[in-house]
Amino acid sequence: MRVLWQAGSSERRYGVEDAATALVQTVRVERAEYAQAVVDSALRCSVLTRPQILALAHRVPRRCRGILLGVDGRMESGTESVLRALLLAEGIEARPQQRIPFTDLERVDFVVGDRLVIEVDSEAHHGSDGQRRRDRRRDALLACLGFLVLRFDYWQIIEEPQTVVAAVRSYVDAGLHLSGRAVG
Repeated sequence: MRVLWQAGSSERRYGVEDAATALVQTVRVERAEYAQAVVDSALRCSVLTRPQILALAHRVPRRCRGILLGVDGRMESGTESVLRALLLAEGIEARPQQRIPFTDLERVDFVVGDRLVIEVDSEAHHGSDGQRRRDRRRDALLACLGFLVLRFDYWQIIEEPQTVVAAVRSYVDAGLHLSGRAVG
């Protein structure tokens, strides 16, 4: 647990700050990828609106503004937000929550280029035998359609982020994220 306080205040206060102040303090002190997850979650959970979050940019150091300006409510978990931030820091654009045309797949977590699918697994939604079988069926369908699938879990993304990024980077550097077909 980290205790945060407002700079310039000699008053010692304990309690809860408003959402905007808490978000500003988080962006100032947390690692960028974790702060991005908090900012994205604030939007996704309707704690603050996108314009309210963007308006906070003047309250943080210039080096932190990209976190607020990069707010995106499409991620369905903090782990997805962390992964997106890690990839963006490496110059890899991963488009979240993409629908795959001509399939009954609702959506995939990320698409890089037009061919590389990245799925982020949580224990809650991917932990049972039935859920893992469903994931393998999805992966096989995607392979039949010419997609490559990388699947990471919470532990890998949080504890071994460099390995996750290196795996994605290897596909991108080899050009495997692009199929050569036109993207619509």
